[in-house]
Amino acid sequence: MVFNTMTPVGSRTELRKDPTSGRWVLVENRTARPSDGDRCPFCPGHEAETPPEITAYRSDGQPPNSPDWLVRVIPERAPLLQVEGDIQREGLGIFDKVSGRGASEIVIETPDHEASWDGLPVGDIERVLWMYRERIVDLYRDPQIRAVLVSRRERPPAARITHPFSRVIGAPIIFDDLRQELATARQYFTYKQRCLYCDISHQERREGLRLVTETPHFLVYTPYAARRPFETWVVPAVHRHRFERASTPEMADLARVLQETVRRLHAVQPDVPLELTLHTAPNEAMRLRNDEWRTLAEDYHWHIEITPDGSAREAVGGFAVNPVPPEAAGKQLRDAI
Repeated sequence: MVFNTMTPVGSRTELRKDPTSGRWVLVENRTARPSDGDRCPFCPGHEAETPPEITAYRSDGQPPNSPDWLVRVIPERAPLLQVEGDIQREGLGIFDKVSGRGASEIVIETPDHEASWDGLPVGDIERVLWMYRERIVDLYRDPQIRAVLVSRRERPPAARITHPFSRVIGAPIIFDDLRQELATARQYFTYKQRCLYCDISHQERREGLRLVTETPHFLVYTPYAARRPFETWVVPAVHRHRFERASTPEMADLARVLQETVRRLHAVQPDVPLELTLHTAPNEAMRLRNDEWRTLAEDYHWHIEITPDGSAREAVGGFAVNPVPPEAAGKQLRDAI
């Protein structure tokens, strides 16, 4: 059964801030829910079953919404955030909320319904990465979008939709995880005048215990305080704060690194889906204060986090509990290929 994108869906969302933790919650109010259909709307020839495309890569100059595409981007039918209107920020007594103004897009990665990153030609993965870059650059032209998050989750066979796709979300706020990373990186830089992520990379190279692989452009390791078993990070070897400024050689190398890392993770946990999240710097054109992100280019370091989706998520008092030491995970991943 697959998701039928032609089902009418009314959706209104807003972001509410939890005053006790400072974290944001996306609250939905949908008037209808997506239903299941009997064929995949993301496959070539079914373009009429999706919203009109935003952009696409095609090899033969075919018109928009035609079947001959390589990578295709469409608006999400039931968007988490809506592109229309202006941001509304409200204070309701002690409570704060922001309207769900932003962008929710689907990147259909390949025409091949059965494809996976294990077996795709590496050039096809690189093409998807270039589309990520294009969407981030385009969304940051919108002065009301403060941050963009790219995520990719492998779907099990029973999922409503199994065609390979990624999601691109542009938000009017800084995502909580990114906000914490930015604050920590800025604090470290203020104290030591060095990038935290660069220092971590130097130590991972020296120790080698959690290092999975290293290429001319990237370092792959299991973090010292990994929250889940076999959590793996891909980090530029040279300081970069924006993914969208990666060079052509870096993008080609990244495609190879990601495919190899996915293969390693699948080798140690064959039946566990992976979730990939791209963390890049926020939109510097949208500052709420003049001094905001003053050292951003020096203190932040873009990276990709890959987590096995089926890993244990036990928590005690808010602490993640990881039953596989990152040093053991790193060795297993090194030996996997």
